[in-house]
Amino acid sequence: MNSKSLIAGLAILGCISVVSFTVQAADATEPTIQPSRDNMRELEVGSRSPQEFQRPAAAIKDWKTKGLEEPAKMSQWVRINDKYVEVQTTNGQITKIVPIEK
Repeated sequence: MNSKSLIAGLAILGCISVVSFTVQAADATEPTIQPSRDNMRELEVGSRSPQEFQRPAAAIKDWKTKGLEEPAKMSQWVRINDKYVEVQTTNGQITKIVPIEK
């Protein structure tokens, strides 16, 4: 066998082995951190609520029966976890937080 065909054969073999390592490396997935279900943080008066609680569908309609005061103009009461939170519908700012009494 002459040296040109030997070099060509080794080059082809090398290319095939490099391609298979690349394919195998692409199959391995890195573990990722999944966001929490509600993606919540600590609530504070003055901070912004998540956007989903600024929508009219999230508003508590029977706030009076729950012992809450009337929400301010352009605000609504919503339930976030174990708290009632008064949220401004215009900018999402939290104006009041009341723990739920059990």
